[in-house]
Amino acid sequence: MTRSFFNGVSGMKSFQNGIDIWSNNIANINTVGYKETQPEFASIFSQTLKSSPIISDVGLGGYLNANAINLSQGSFIDSDNPFDIALGGKGWLAVKKGEDTYYTRNGSFKRDAQGFLVDDNGDYLLVANANNIKNNNGNYEIDQNIPTDNLINNPLSPISLPNSMILPAIATSKIELFTNLNDANKINTTSPANLESDFSALYSKDGEDLKVRNGDSFVFGFGNPATYSNNLISSEICITNDEKDGKDLIYDFTINGKQINLTLPDGATKEEIQNALVDKLTQNGIDAQISDNGIIISNPAKIILHSNNNNLPNIAAEKLIYNANPTQDNEFDTMESLIDKLNTLAENENSNISVSLDNEGRIVTNNPTEKTINSYILKTETSNDLFINNLGRLGNEIYPQTAAKSYSFKVNKQNFGGNIFDKDGNKDLITFSFTKQKILNNQILWKGEITIKDENGNIINTTNQTFTFDANGQLLSPKSITLNSPQTMEVDFNLTSYAKTDLKNSYSFSQNGLAKGYLQGYEINDNGTIFANFSNSKSIAVAQIPIFHFQNPQGLESIGGNLFRETANSNKAFLYEKDGEYIPYAKVLPSKLETSNVNFAEAMTELIITQKAFSAAAKTVTTSDQMIQKAINLKRS
Repeated sequence: MTRSFFNGVSGMKSFQNGIDIWSNNIANINTVGYKETQPEFASIFSQTLKSSPIISDVGLGGYLNANAINLSQGSFIDSDNPFDIALGGKGWLAVKKGEDTYYTRNGSFKRDAQGFLVDDNGDYLLVANANNIKNNNGNYEIDQNIPTDNLINNPLSPISLPNSMILPAIATSKIELFTNLNDANKINTTSPANLESDFSALYSKDGEDLKVRNGDSFVFGFGNPATYSNNLISSEICITNDEKDGKDLIYDFTINGKQINLTLPDGATKEEIQNALVDKLTQNGIDAQISDNGIIISNPAKIILHSNNNNLPNIAAEKLIYNANPTQDNEFDTMESLIDKLNTLAENENSNISVSLDNEGRIVTNNPTEKTINSYILKTETSNDLFINNLGRLGNEIYPQTAAKSYSFKVNKQNFGGNIFDKDGNKDLITFSFTKQKILNNQILWKGEITIKDENGNIINTTNQTFTFDANGQLLSPKSITLNSPQTMEVDFNLTSYAKTDLKNSYSFSQNGLAKGYLQGYEINDNGTIFANFSNSKSIAVAQIPIFHFQNPQGLESIGGNLFRETANSNKAFLYEKDGEYIPYAKVLPSKLETSNVNFAEAMTELIITQKAFSAAAKTVTTSDQMIQKAINLKRS
């Protein structure tokens, strides 16, 4: 009979614990990161009353067997604190209290007076510290020589995050330029040609590639008109009867570098003059024939006739041929060499005439004389039509005090660049100006001018380099150069040269320099890495928050304050890894907090049920007492 007392008492004790547990859950319904505990009851060993054939036994009461942790995910709320974090998934944060390490789901952290990340109890958040924040007599700066890869492998420790910090400047030592030098048949990246421009790399006024190649030719002339046919330059000189003036007729002239003097009697007829001139020219190796109007002089290369006494018209006509490597007098490659040849021809007509290149890339013939000068362009069997068309009105009558001008000749010029930094963190500008220079031996040559200027536009360094590409537009050399000012820098070139008008994803400039940066704030990414953000747009990892796991999280021991510690039942805390790579198995959600996972309605229901059970257990004690009193009374009576 007394057994019922103990059953009632054990029930009251158990249900009292249950009331305590559920009331504690309700009390923590607004506690960040709180995990609900659920009481689990068990029966005390029963006593056997009868063994066979059917065992009869009676229980000896109940007791609180365990408090199970409800590990379900709580909901999330936003926070203005950048150091507040929530775990989206399974796992635990580690904090240090004294010399002991505890685990929690409460991600509410702030910086204390020393800058350490602590929870509301002052416990330190444990992180895999990069240890790259250096204190120099109270001035904090980042040591950029410390690697920040695989931070999770670093020892765990609290971290202090200062309010102000500097990211020191890094001088640029490595530059990489990746781009295509557009070599399409028609481009819009043009600049006026200059004297150094090679005709194999020139473009028309409309940006169309002239494609001048070895052997392309034309005839240019001043003075008496000429024609070109059957590989011959021919010029007809009109001859008339000599009027008698009491003086002999004297011809004094040079032709193709040969001095010729011819004297005819006063009053010589047209026929006599024609025959005498043809004979004299033929004797000197000049092809001359009599025509209806006079004589025709022919030569496959040039007719340069300069009369010293004006009895013959001046002729300066020459077949000019492009050659990438000129070896003959009538061959040209650059704008300068062509203009030199045109000037030589002009001087044979009139020494006052000059040919030059203006700042718009036009060839200009100036006629400062009082006489109209005749100039002309003749096509040959190997003429480049686009090139001839671009010469335009250069071959035309040039009136006194005027000039004849070609259309603009253009070069393919493309500019790239970006900012670099010197040792003091000053920002300099480096520009790469590429000008198509020449087509030679199935190779494309580009002239590269590399210029470095300071912030005020002052030139620090200029370097010229020729870049060679194969016929397919692949860079042959150089693929890397070294610049020595303002510091030693290696420049790598990842260049191509072919027709490509769409430059999307075709250009990049990178360098490893860095301006001095000032701390702007901290942020935490979803992998738990803590970054320091600086005014130079650089973010540096300073630590990583590890997410711990347990083989049996139900075996953790709660010590209050949302803290748990490992036990033999939970086993040691560990990090998940796969192939040596850290796997958090939960996302770190910055500026968020996980709320309590207590369901208020469920907790209140359980509290009421437990309270009713407690009352029922108490009733069994009262009933047992009444039964004992009756038994005592029976004995007395």
